[in-house]
Amino acid sequence: MNIRTFFCALFCLLLLSCSNRKMYSESHPGLQIIRFDNYLYRYLTQPGDREIPDSCSKAFFPAYGEKILRIGHPDSPGFQDRLRTFFAEPALDALYRDEQTKFADISEINAELSQGMERLFSHFPQLKPPAVYLHVSGLNQNVIVTDEILSLSADKYLGADYPLYQDFFYAYQRQQMSPDRMVPDYLLGFLMANLPFEGNEDVLLDRMLYEGKLRYLLSQFLPDRNAWEWVAYNEEQYTWCLTHQSRIWKTVLENQHLFRSDYVTASQYLKEAPHTASLPVESPGRVGIWLGYRIVASYMKNHPGTGLPELMRLTDYRELLKLSKYHPDKSR
Repeated sequence: MNIRTFFCALFCLLLLSCSNRKMYSESHPGLQIIRFDNYLYRYLTQPGDREIPDSCSKAFFPAYGEKILRIGHPDSPGFQDRLRTFFAEPALDALYRDEQTKFADISEINAELSQGMERLFSHFPQLKPPAVYLHVSGLNQNVIVTDEILSLSADKYLGADYPLYQDFFYAYQRQQMSPDRMVPDYLLGFLMANLPFEGNEDVLLDRMLYEGKLRYLLSQFLPDRNAWEWVAYNEEQYTWCLTHQSRIWKTVLENQHLFRSDYVTASQYLKEAPHTASLPVESPGRVGIWLGYRIVASYMKNHPGTGLPELMRLTDYRELLKLSKYHPDKSR
């Protein structure tokens, strides 16, 4: 899959290569997020606590040092000094301390993610369950997915009003940086890596319906969430799209954007932005993802016997659109 497509929905998705996968299944008492963030914080701040558990040091720590922080392998000379120097920067030191306080208890996050993962693997049993981690990256990589690891950068979820974010991120970006986005982002990162895009990435319809399929999966794995949360909107943004659904669809068709082979045009409907180009400034960004979800939901409503794996195998996007019977005036 072309890496440009990977970057459409999340801040960053980094493909690495690690080992020592931790399995969980029906016989396992639920998923347990490995608190690498806690282990590393103690390692940095408590001189007498130098040990990082094998589950982290062998499987995750090398990738963390080399690919995330880019300061080398943990066994390389001077690594500990470089690591301490990295997090000794005052803003990062404060960020890490705030993260430890904010996420002192992640039991609710763990429980919801465990339920979501159970639903995911009940539909896609061929996928390999990863070891799930939580880390701090210094506002670098957000989601890390490998063949054996799934990890989220907790320092990207301290809340839209977190003071440090004001200096680095726009308001539309900060909206995605609240704790309630963690579970959807864990799942979405895993889905994007394991059910990759197939189609023409330059065509809006192809990319829009792929993104819509992923959000439809989220709606099935996180059924207790509000509809706007599946597409990472707030209620006001979701309501705006519903209210102006006909106008959105008309704009896409009249501008002949739906089938045009133009990566830049397609991305305008999918990327994070203050609003969606070609639409009023009152519109939210990523309207293409919302529209893709609505079309896929319409397809599944009209084809209730379609399983989720079958849905993901549907890559004739023109046919999917046709069979969805999507009509903005009838879709509420």
